[in-house]
Amino acid sequence: MWGLAWVLTLGLELEGAIRLPFGRGQADELVFEAVRLEQRGVAAQFEIPFEFVFTNAAAGPVTIESVRTSCGCTVARVPELPWTLAPGEGGRFKVALDARGRRGTVSKSVFLNTSIGVKRLSVRAVLGKGAEDEEDMADRQRNMAIAMADRSAVFRGECASCHAEPAAGRRGPALYLAVCAICHDSPNRASMVPDLRRMAHPGDPAHWTEWIARGREGSLMPGFAEEEGGPLSAEQIASLAEYLARTLGGRPMGDGDRDDGDARDGRGRRDEAGRGP
Repeated sequence: MWGLAWVLTLGLELEGAIRLPFGRGQADELVFEAVRLEQRGVAAQFEIPFEFVFTNAAAGPVTIESVRTSCGCTVARVPELPWTLAPGEGGRFKVALDARGRRGTVSKSVFLNTSIGVKRLSVRAVLGKGAEDEEDMADRQRNMAIAMADRSAVFRGECASCHAEPAAGRRGPALYLAVCAICHDSPNRASMVPDLRRMAHPGDPAHWTEWIARGREGSLMPGFAEEEGGPLSAEQIASLAEYLARTLGGRPMGDGDRDDGDARDGRGRRDEAGRGP
């Protein structure tokens, strides 16, 4: 399947500032030929293939401990983990994006959690010859309306594969990466989804606990507590609140605290999948 003659256009942008989970640096010493891969004019098929090629430029060995994608429809096919590369050693792995039933442009992220930090990569497929983003804007707007009317909708149906199921068994930073980063660290997040790095006031875990457990009325933020219909136990919420308070030293922003000067793509997307808050 990987041998199909698809035209692969490499996103040859330089490795710039990439938004990462708090408290982890960028794994800059894993040098990729390209951190963004794109295919244009492809069919909305079962698997659209991409391949990342990289080298360990660090002075010592680097271990890739875990790999996560921003959506269940995207699979990273890496060697058995943990995957350790000696200094100067190269590696490659493939990513498959399931685009069945999709239209327009589909973008997904791949996170490598390594012994020297987190590396974020991305894949993008522009479906159909000359497909434009406007084709799937109606779907995004419809999903936004659903999320506003019922914030817990992201924990059900196909949305659960991104916003609920990855939380199982995770705590602290791993939990943040599993279910928070998809919205709050997305470069395409909606304007009402706050950048958690811009804190309004100092605080403690109690602020985060309430925010995470109950969500926020009038926003896309659902309550993640089990009693609110969410996927997180009290212990998981406590671990996440402690992690955020320790690494950010602040509380979530309230009305008027949002800095709309953040870089976004201007289309008000909720996340890269266009399906969550």
